[in-house]
Amino acid sequence: MQVLHPENTQTRGGVRKGVVSFAQRVSDGKKNWREWTVPAGGDATYEAEKIIRGGGCEDIFISQQAFSRWRGVADLTAIGSNYVDLDYHTKARWQGRPPSDVAADVIFSLEEQGLPLPSYVLSTGRGLVCVWLTELLPFSVLPRWNLVQRTLADRLTDFGADKRALDAARVFRLVGSVNSRADWDRRHVGMVWCQGTPEAPTRHAFSTLADEVLPFTQAEIVSLRATRATRKAEGRDQNIKPVKRLTHATYWGTAFEDFQRIRWHRNPETGALPPGQRDAWIFLAANALSWMDMPGVMASQIRILAMQATDWSEGETSARLSAVVKRAERAASGLMLKYNGREVSPRYHFRASTMVEWLGIDPAEQRAAGLRVLVGDERRRELNTERTRLSRHRRGATARSSQQADRLALGRAALEMASTQDMSRSALATFFGVSTGQISKAMAEARELSE
Repeated sequence: MQVLHPENTQTRGGVRKGVVSFAQRVSDGKKNWREWTVPAGGDATYEAEKIIRGGGCEDIFISQQAFSRWRGVADLTAIGSNYVDLDYHTKARWQGRPPSDVAADVIFSLEEQGLPLPSYVLSTGRGLVCVWLTELLPFSVLPRWNLVQRTLADRLTDFGADKRALDAARVFRLVGSVNSRADWDRRHVGMVWCQGTPEAPTRHAFSTLADEVLPFTQAEIVSLRATRATRKAEGRDQNIKPVKRLTHATYWGTAFEDFQRIRWHRNPETGALPPGQRDAWIFLAANALSWMDMPGVMASQIRILAMQATDWSEGETSARLSAVVKRAERAASGLMLKYNGREVSPRYHFRASTMVEWLGIDPAEQRAAGLRVLVGDERRRELNTERTRLSRHRRGATARSSQQADRLALGRAALEMASTQDMSRSALATFFGVSTGQISKAMAEARELSE
């Protein structure tokens, strides 16, 4: 619990906010599942400890991520791990084998495939859960996170990887709890393998993890795009297709974050929207979710959106947004539509300007809410300038003011040496290791400031 949901302190990716969802399978004749939430961090750890020590720890589950109020992808506050659930008891080869032995074979298989090893492996009674801890990630990374999830599961198919248990709202059994359905000698859930120590397992950098897992790294995708652009310009375009779906999904993931930002900006207390603003917001937010490649849980995620922003009933939500769900399901089945002579996804396509207009977001609100996709031309230019500045900084380029100060110092030194040692500009350029043009400009600026 402490490594999965640490204290709300600054880490590499940000602050762990929100709640952890606990759940328990029960049989009281009325329902088979009860669920409750506890603030992430120390409170969640204390809750787990209380459950284990209290003895009522049969069939206890916890969410692997933290949420704002409800356990759902639409309510994520941060993503902090990848995971794969291995139902190895469904595979004849592994039936009856001790969990630690199966875990050892899983580790060997990952090593043979050149994949990063998990932070830890849990025995859940009838299977294993492999967990790759990462830094805290924003919602916009969800499409790439989903790709990592599916790829890891595909690589572990031989061990019974559950392809239905890959979404970010998944719950798994709590360490120290009891699996009532397992054999007597395997009922207790616990760690059977760890990279590092149980108190501090290895935490992966997600960008590195993704690059090692996915078929193409981000650098290779950029290279492929550049190659294709060059070939297109030269009239010899070939069918080089870096993962387009990743680009679309990443865009809509960032847009979804903007929808949540504007909702909380307009109502900081509850996030609920007044009549007149709800319909457009929930339709556009639901459409953004439809690009997140999770058709199996779309309906439940849209219900969470409705709880966040409206007082609609479940039936009203389903009726109003059924078209968005159907289009997401068609996209998941591989259906494409013809539009202007090219194939496009059946999901709704909206320009940023259209969404800004529908929601009535003016430039001042775009800045105040920290929006990145739902912006007008003026704000987009500001963001581009900021991105350029940060990119220059990351590449080691000095700020303009620092460049000017360095050039002024160069000019003053060159003027001094030209005066005292009668050095020509070409000689000065050779001495300082710069071009004669740079020397001339530096000397001119220094001379101008000294007059």
